[in-house]
Amino acid sequence: MKKQKTPVRPRPIAPARKEKKSEKGIAKLVPRTLLSDPFNREIIKRLQEDGRLPYSTIARELDTSEGTIRNRVNQMVDAGALRIVAVADPMALDHAGYGFIGLTLTAGAEPRVVAKPFVDREEVLFVLFAGGHYDLLIEVLCKTHEDLRDFILEMCYGQADINSVVPMIGLEVFKYQLKWDDQQWS
Repeated sequence: MKKQKTPVRPRPIAPARKEKKSEKGIAKLVPRTLLSDPFNREIIKRLQEDGRLPYSTIARELDTSEGTIRNRVNQMVDAGALRIVAVADPMALDHAGYGFIGLTLTAGAEPRVVAKPFVDREEVLFVLFAGGHYDLLIEVLCKTHEDLRDFILEMCYGQADINSVVPMIGLEVFKYQLKWDDQQWS
């Protein structure tokens, strides 16, 4: 006999903390309760499949009101826990200058400070403070290889806080996923 799935019911969540960006302009922390709430996860799961899915459809699927869905989505967006965006395959955009840059910082360099100029650049898709071989991992998309070269020369070489630069040029994307499933939430 097939086990019936118990519907996830919304439970009240305290209003999200409104945290100001630091003077360095780095992203704020997201309250864990927003992402650990099973009802919010169900909303996110549906929006990951289709970011344009009407709130009324999500509400019907989750057996709740459209207003509840709208409020939950707005709360997660306001807290910085959720962004609804269109994602394009970078290699399909006819941009030849795609890749990652691994940066190792000099001793004593502050990763947030070094990351800030990259965060502010339009060509940069992703900036990660990492543990491991690189201190920062930067994903960059430029129109041409020459534009990518110029970006790397301008932003990376000759910077006092950057010890080493390892450009990795993208040749083909096999998977580009910006969503998580239930196993990754656990």
